[in-house]
Amino acid sequence: MKKVVNAFNLIIAACLAIAAAAVLVISSLTTVYYEMHCDNDQPLYGRENYILLFISVVAVLVFFYLLYRFKLFNKSSIFVAAGITFVTVYCLMLILAIHPQAVNDSKTLDDVINSFMTGDYSSLTNPGGYLFVWPFQLGYVAFGMFMGSIFGPSNYFAWDIVQLVSILVTMLLIFLITREIFENESIAGMAALMSFGALFFYNYVTYIYGDILSMAPQTLALYMMIRFVKTDKIRYGVVSAISIAAAVVIKTNCEITLIALVMILIGSTWDYTYRNQDIETKANSKRFVKRLALAVVFLAITFGAKAGVDAYFCNLTGLEKIPDGNPAWAHIAMGLQESELEDGWYNGYNYHVFSGNGYDSARTADAAKENIAERLSYFASNPKAGIKFFSRKFATQWADPVCVSTHNLDLVSRHVENQSELCDFLVFGKGSRILAWIMNVFMTVCYLGVLVFLINAIRMKKLTTPRMLLLILIFGGMLFHEFWEGSSRYAMRYYIYWLPYAAAGMEVIFGYIHKHGKS
Repeated sequence: MKKVVNAFNLIIAACLAIAAAAVLVISSLTTVYYEMHCDNDQPLYGRENYILLFISVVAVLVFFYLLYRFKLFNKSSIFVAAGITFVTVYCLMLILAIHPQAVNDSKTLDDVINSFMTGDYSSLTNPGGYLFVWPFQLGYVAFGMFMGSIFGPSNYFAWDIVQLVSILVTMLLIFLITREIFENESIAGMAALMSFGALFFYNYVTYIYGDILSMAPQTLALYMMIRFVKTDKIRYGVVSAISIAAAVVIKTNCEITLIALVMILIGSTWDYTYRNQDIETKANSKRFVKRLALAVVFLAITFGAKAGVDAYFCNLTGLEKIPDGNPAWAHIAMGLQESELEDGWYNGYNYHVFSGNGYDSARTADAAKENIAERLSYFASNPKAGIKFFSRKFATQWADPVCVSTHNLDLVSRHVENQSELCDFLVFGKGSRILAWIMNVFMTVCYLGVLVFLINAIRMKKLTTPRMLLLILIFGGMLFHEFWEGSSRYAMRYYIYWLPYAAAGMEVIFGYIHKHGKS
């Protein structure tokens, strides 16, 4: 069984290496930008400034190498503190300069939350209501009602501060994860310094939605699972289960993380890569039973929490059961369609097919399945078209260095009167281009490091179970969104988890240069 697990790890790493190489090439040849004052998430593509990108990347690598050469990264705590300080200052600058407002779905949900607070539940009880169509948002609504009871209705500043805390917790945990999976202070220091370029993640502090709010508990679940794998202490597993349940309640996309956690949990039965002798001498059968029982706990807590939220709103609204809502098949069907905006991205199909079938979930599922069958049949008979479609969809999601974040800064700030000069500079002026360029350079440096790490790990077969957790999660996110609704905003949730591996790859590069520079 151990050989099967090792083979699986190598296959995942090889697939990710191909994906990383593709993103590195695509992002080095093209650049993504968004038109200001546009209501839709429509990425536009232009030719990359190759010379400036090359100079910028080389400058970053030289700077990092000098710090590595003089062993300054070994003092990783200094870089972690600097990284956390930078994130705090940057996010507060955005919040205070932009005064972001809720927009699109976040504004609709804000209105729903306020209505629920006053006893109006029509968005859930009436066919066609927002929550009747999208009942998976009930966990977010429950959190919003909690926020409203403490800070008052539509207190966007309070939401932004809570999101800032979630970002800070997420980044601190990523630094801790880097230490745990590589046990190398230099790599941890490099990851912390690299985090200065991850502006695509920090920009979302202004976007009030479940994406950022769910990241802190999700990342805590990942960290605690790594601690469990390394120590075999059940308390870490339980905290991981509780954390991922909280994340899933807020954002159902976190179920992909739940799958990755359970896979690693079971797979760690045959993991002998760590030094704890007590773990290594236990019989596999006992280890397997323990992990299987813990996996049941994960599923029970997560789906129990979701059932608890449903029961709360049934009691609140008088409904016998929560509406089934728009079926998942409609999202998959939409994810396989060509669109005027971007292939596989949101085009309104899932909503229109639901309303067109009288808000009947079963009929909608049947209609969506027919559409899926038609598209797959078309791809089967036109393989070149299928390859082109899925390749483009992959590129639009994963080779977008800003992950729609600059467009979202535009959305959340455009309706605020008398905006400051700093806001105009950051969102609409030269500052926006500077921020986009920083993210552009970061993507190239990040994927270069990731590619080197994966190639080296495959060659050395150093794919330990803790290191595989985030890799399986990222692979799952890539695979899932090839068929589900696409968006580089969704990719952002996984992109940020490349940081530890990008730093590890840079350590390989610098170690090679340092070694051969002496000879």
